[in-house]
Amino acid sequence: MGAHDLAATTPVGVRDYTPEHADAFYAFEGRIVRVFAAHGYRRVMTPAFELARVFELGLDAAGSHRLLRFVDPQTGEVLALRSDMTPQIARMVAGPLAAHPLPLRLSYFGRVFRVREQQDFERREVAQAGVELIGPSDVQADVELLRVCDEALLAAGTEGRHCISLGHSGLVQRAIEATGLDDVQRTTLLRSLARKDKAGVASLGGTASAVVEALCGLHGPPDAVIARVRPLLGDHSDLAPGVARLEAVLAALPDDVRSRCLLDLGELLGFGYYTGVVFQAWVPGVGRPVASGGRYDRLIARYGRDVPAAGFAIDEEALRGE
Repeated sequence: MGAHDLAATTPVGVRDYTPEHADAFYAFEGRIVRVFAAHGYRRVMTPAFELARVFELGLDAAGSHRLLRFVDPQTGEVLALRSDMTPQIARMVAGPLAAHPLPLRLSYFGRVFRVREQQDFERREVAQAGVELIGPSDVQADVELLRVCDEALLAAGTEGRHCISLGHSGLVQRAIEATGLDDVQRTTLLRSLARKDKAGVASLGGTASAVVEALCGLHGPPDAVIARVRPLLGDHSDLAPGVARLEAVLAALPDDVRSRCLLDLGELLGFGYYTGVVFQAWVPGVGRPVASGGRYDRLIARYGRDVPAAGFAIDEEALRGE
């Protein structure tokens, strides 16, 4: 490869920002950060790489598989580029911020780095803006995050065209736990759920799988989804608390935010640490979520401080359609 070719080349999954792109990026950052600050979220910064076990402690097997690891030539420690800000902030809350009173409202804007799952087009470097609300675990905490996310998306220029898809991780988790499937079957089931493949779920058979299949098809306008899930609750009362929490959150949202909400009771989010209400935001014409997050009440305890929390991250490049 000659010098001219090298000058025009970047590693797969990353790109340069020319002045025009950089100006747009920093303007976006400013609008988002101002929304976070207006709601009392104070900015933190985390290192671009950490001990790999910091991330491995917080991520599930799939998330750990996407870590970009390397060996520190000075210490021999296995390090990893950050693939997710939340485990780092969980470590921070249990460490440097352990003496700080709750609630903690923290925000960040930075880049995460991941092994690509789709080799042809997926980015390995992603710019994210996000917040973490540490301490409160009530309905109003979930509502606060949804309101902040909605306002940030409006500030970023969606003009109210975005929608927010709400789910509850406990619904699918409980239904899957009841299946008694082995690891291979469970992996197949999760893949089918991620694709909304009801036939794939049904192929595993069993009464519990029928519940998972039903959840897989429960997505759409909130009132219609709630009406369709109620018949399940008589025989599966363990689903009732999750459904009730979603109803309470929807009831407490301002009308304008609620009007942009859908329900998806078969939603699965990655990383494996969510415990309650989860959500994704979508914009027409963009093939991936522009924001995602939810409640992760047991994650920080893995780092030594048992405190509930929830948060979300906005994908800057997805939101700008890049």
